[in-house]
Amino acid sequence: MFFFSKKVFLADALAGLIDVHNHLLPGIDDGADSLATTQAMISLYQELGFKGVYTTPHTMEDYYNNDASGITKCFENTRKQLDRSQAALLLGTASEYMLDGGFSQLLKEGNYLKLPDEQLLFEFSYFQKPNNAEELIFEMKSYDLLPVLAHPERYRYLNVPQIIDLKKRGCMLQINLLSLSGHYGTAALKKAEQLLLEDHATMVATDAHRVEHLTKIKDMQVSQKIFQKIKSLNP
Repeated sequence: MFFFSKKVFLADALAGLIDVHNHLLPGIDDGADSLATTQAMISLYQELGFKGVYTTPHTMEDYYNNDASGITKCFENTRKQLDRSQAALLLGTASEYMLDGGFSQLLKEGNYLKLPDEQLLFEFSYFQKPNNAEELIFEMKSYDLLPVLAHPERYRYLNVPQIIDLKKRGCMLQINLLSLSGHYGTAALKKAEQLLLEDHATMVATDAHRVEHLTKIKDMQVSQKIFQKIKSLNP
């Protein structure tokens, strides 16, 4: 006789959650391509029971040359075009910063946007870890910032012990909900599950770029153990 662990809907663990990683602002990066897409995504956030959203468009050299002023202007203009209910979901804006050649200068100039509690969301390249990653993490901390590494499970060159080492160096670890569906492949799924089950993950987020991402999250099922771990991360 075979016994199967009952799966439950992930969405039931998300009520009251604040999303701190997404690409909801229209026309500013590879996320929402129009205000209509932003509105459709917000409707899904509301259906999923999210309490709020901090938008985090990309900032990276040579691709999305956003700065704090431009992102803030886009955020404010977007909120003005939404109805009251949808605008209320947008609590503020930050950015997802690539650790590239311009990042250290950005820190020195103070040209960055933070999440609550002095958290700064950043990412690595998907091709290789920056040679000076540890130095830049230390530099963030020297500015009294709390570094938040976006989707560590998605970097193929990092194994779980290496990810845990980054946490020991002061990084918070943000897991993508979509990783738990196999959306980014089996390796990302396994690492995300291990980081959650062993209590290394600090937070979860959608990293939603389009309507389809939130629809997939709405339909996702996970194990009871993963469900409980996600609920425990939901303040």
